[in-house]
Amino acid sequence: MGNWMMGASLALVLSTGATALEDQPDWQQEALSNAASLLADGYIYEDKAEQLSDFLMSEGERYADISEPRPFAEAVTADLYELTNDAHLRLIYRPEGEAAAPARPSAERDAAAARSQWCRTAPMEWRSLDDGTGYIQLPRIFGDDAYRADFDTAMEALADAPAMILDVRGNCGGDPQTLLHFSSYFFAEPTHLTSTEMRGAPQRERWTHDNVPGSRFVDRPLIILTDRYSFSAAESFAFGMQVAGRAMTAGETTGGGGHFGNVERVSDQFAIFVPRGRTFDPRTGEGWEATGVVADIEASGEGALDAALAYLNSDG
Repeated sequence: MGNWMMGASLALVLSTGATALEDQPDWQQEALSNAASLLADGYIYEDKAEQLSDFLMSEGERYADISEPRPFAEAVTADLYELTNDAHLRLIYRPEGEAAAPARPSAERDAAAARSQWCRTAPMEWRSLDDGTGYIQLPRIFGDDAYRADFDTAMEALADAPAMILDVRGNCGGDPQTLLHFSSYFFAEPTHLTSTEMRGAPQRERWTHDNVPGSRFVDRPLIILTDRYSFSAAESFAFGMQVAGRAMTAGETTGGGGHFGNVERVSDQFAIFVPRGRTFDPRTGEGWEATGVVADIEASGEGALDAALAYLNSDG
């Protein structure tokens, strides 16, 4: 189906008003009604929130012939994306008491599980590369005092390096305070990296810290390695350093998780992720939701380190 046909279809549904849900199974009615209420009250963009809520409440016959819960969730998610281009907004088939029900082939699930396990448990690693460049691998950006202390130790060990490479490939995220702790080492003075906004709330600014436990690493090249599995706080870290003009990125475009929010249950079978806020560049107002953080030095995920070193050792 062409985009114009999908758009026309959605427009037709929206124009029919609040079509009764009488022809739908009860389990669909409950999920759509509760999802509509949550989006009306909480979705980040108020104008879109009303449209999304009206859309779900007018869906009546659109989903009535879908008899299985997973295809129903996938169809609703596809329509929500068509309306918003928001990769976070999704209806999730998740029976109560269970983890997210797998939606991918087993090989893909196994690979995703392995990446998640590595991100959550792997230690931070650092070393001096053959040309003297400092290298720190960050599996996650996690708010643990011991993990932050490891970064302090790494920065002290690599303090005399002529350049630094930070590796957030496969990094599944973390928290803003750890992100700012890491970032603060690379600026001579407090710097406004990004801002956040939530519906109905004032904007909040994210600044680097006045002090760091060790020596700062300023006025020397810094490259951050990314891949398509770099997500959420890892993206925020790369994005903030990039738009502040302090770092270049090398590798692949990141996963595109620029909104933040929470998962809320809408029935005993379904939950919905409600995006409630976004992080953005205060200079332009632009973020990276759905688009990802685009690398300055494009390379495959596997080739990102070699590409970064080639750039550092060239006249670029």
